[in-house]
Amino acid sequence: MWSMHPGRLYRTYRDHLSDYYPDIEHGEWKPSEIVQVDQDSGEIQGGKPLYVFKPENVGKMMSIDDKQIGRDGFTILSNTVSGKIAMMIESTGCAEVEQALDLFGLDLQQVKSISCDMSPTFLKACGNKFPQAQIVVDKFHVMQYVYDAVAEVRLRIKKELSEKLSKGKQKTEADREILFDLEQLRRSRHLLSQSPQKWSLAAEEMMKQLFEKHPQLKQAYHLAQQFKSWYDINNMLVDRVWIEKDLFLWYEAVEKSKLGEFKSAVRMIEKHEQKIINFFSHGHTIAKAERLNGKIQRFVSNNYGIKDKDFVLYRIAGYFS
Repeated sequence: MWSMHPGRLYRTYRDHLSDYYPDIEHGEWKPSEIVQVDQDSGEIQGGKPLYVFKPENVGKMMSIDDKQIGRDGFTILSNTVSGKIAMMIESTGCAEVEQALDLFGLDLQQVKSISCDMSPTFLKACGNKFPQAQIVVDKFHVMQYVYDAVAEVRLRIKKELSEKLSKGKQKTEADREILFDLEQLRRSRHLLSQSPQKWSLAAEEMMKQLFEKHPQLKQAYHLAQQFKSWYDINNMLVDRVWIEKDLFLWYEAVEKSKLGEFKSAVRMIEKHEQKIINFFSHGHTIAKAERLNGKIQRFVSNNYGIKDKDFVLYRIAGYFS
């Protein structure tokens, strides 16, 4: 078997060892189609295949996320507890996703918490189709906005330092100090998104020097860590009133800092405030959905891509639902 050509081995598995063709013959593998209809003319414009539809995989805590497989975008609804796929449709459009969710009928009423990112498509679909569920904006996407603000402060400081360098080839003592600072700023990129407890002794010393030279970077880092501390899962035990109060105190700290880089992060948090705070009701994130996406990606990579798209999706449906 080990001397068999990979292509022949693949075809042997697909044509004879797997249940792919028998399942097609018996109608057990025939993806449904979500039909697109023009709302004005009523004309059918085409359809989007629904590759997985498993109402039995719906539970109290669900996650909805998008996934790129090959060149195509998919929406995946998965059970946060079991990690199994309940729905996979080859579309990220709101209308098609809502049509697919409609097929579950009353099964969606058992969902108490649905986690998603800040995609308008998913927020709208969740609001319309999960009326009894709390919508939870994913914690890790929110934290990324805050860390991006810190990164912008770092880049601004780098730009300001670079502009102070001499234009000629001859470097002065001041230039050498600036170049040293620029190198430290480059090395601090990932450290600025970590807790101080995760820093090595050398990293801790470097960050101490950086913060002494650049107080605004220190201020930005502490604001991010303060927000991260507020977002701690242990705060699920804290009354919601106090959680909201602590968030308002963080808003005030950002305003006092006068760091313009945090404005977009604050606007985003204020816009989705209640859905972000819903995290403290269940500690619900789409971490498992992201891990599921990673597993699917490794599955596709291990099978050398998706040249035989239908068979790959058949196997994904079998493995992950």
